[in-house]
This record gives sequence, C-alpha cells and structure tokens, in this order.
Amino acid sequence: MTVDGNFEAVEENQEGLYSDEIVRYSPRQVVLEPGQTQVVRLMLRKPKDLADGEYRSHMLLQALPKVTNTDISKAVDENSDGISVEITTILGVSIPVIVRHGNLESELKLANAHFVASQDSKKKSHIAVDMNRSGNESTYGDFKVTHVSENGKSTIVGNAKGIAVYSPNQIRKFQIPVDDLEGVNFKKGRFHITYVESGKDESTGLISAIDLEL
Repeated sequence: MTVDGNFEAVEENQEGLYSDEIVRYSPRQVVLEPGQTQVVRLMLRKPKDLADGEYRSHMLLQALPKVTNTDISKAVDENSDGISVEITTILGVSIPVIVRHGNLESELKLANAHFVASQDSKKKSHIAVDMNRSGNESTYGDFKVTHVSENGKSTIVGNAKGIAVYSPNQIRKFQIPVDDLEGVNFKKGRFHITYVESGKDESTGLISAIDLEL
C-alpha cells in the first residue's frame, strides 16, 4: 500500500508478506456460469518457529480470457499499411489475507486535518487527514465526520467505511468526502472526526479522534 492508499506489486519475500508455506488455498481455478458461486478454502499452516507479527498477502481473483484464434488477414484493412490490435480486458479483485501471530498491538493518531472546499458542483468537498500508525499490527476502521455548529448542534456530514493502514506502513493520507447539507455552514463551527475499529462503536473501540476548527 502506498501513502495515498493505492496498491503496487512487490517482490517476493518482502517484509510483511508471506508465501504459500503459511496459507494455501484450493481450488486454484474454477469455471463459473453466470449466477453460480464457488467456495475457495484456505488452510493455515504456521511454522513452529514463526516469529510474532502480522503476515499479509493478497488473494487476486481474475477472470481468464477465452483463447481465440485471430485471422490477421481479416483484421487488416486491404487499403491500409498497418495492422489492428485486439485488446482483452482482464478484471480482477484483490482480497487481503492477514495472519496475526503472537503479541500484537497498534495505535493510530490523526493529524494535519484540513477542510478542502470543492470548486466543482459535481464533486464533494472533503477533509484531508493523515493517519499515523504505530505498532506491529494493521488498523482497519471507519471514519465519521460530525459538524458542530456555534450553538452546539451536531450533524453527521461524512462517513467512510473499511479504511485500512497496513503494516509496516506508518502513514496514510486519506480524504473523507463530506455532504453539503441544508442548514449546515462549513464556514463556522468545527468538525469532529473519529476513526473507530470496524464492528465496534465509540464507547468500546475508539481508536482516534481530532477536532478541526472552521
């Protein structure tokens, strides 16, 4: 994961990743008709000398294109000196698979929050914030943005669910879209921004919060 949350391919045996020696899956290839489903089973095999830590990989599911025979003579215009190129799009879904072993802990602090007003009517304004992670465990949670007016009225104006900072990354820069609601003045008051572990609420799983004065 890059600082802005995008993903890049990495070399094998890079720190924080694991190989098929820890997690194996079956079947490795299936044929599905429209509307059909298939169960893929994962098997965890931890080595006896596995060090404490978090081990992560990504299961990439891709549709294999049908192999077709292309007649180049038909693909070329008789009056053209060039050739045509046939492009096949291969769609894929990447699912993180995380193995946690031993004593783990993590902490997340929000910093450098600032409001960015949209200049395009088709795009929402957003709050840019830095997610600073520490420890040896990834974080995965949900953002909530509450606007608090000068007279104390609270209105939820933004949500973003399933936002992660994967170990060993220590920072992620994220933008939380906010809704321009009637009666809410983004030029006055303050924003209260919370990041809570997914599946919990602020009373049991608050990870980090920050206020942004307007």
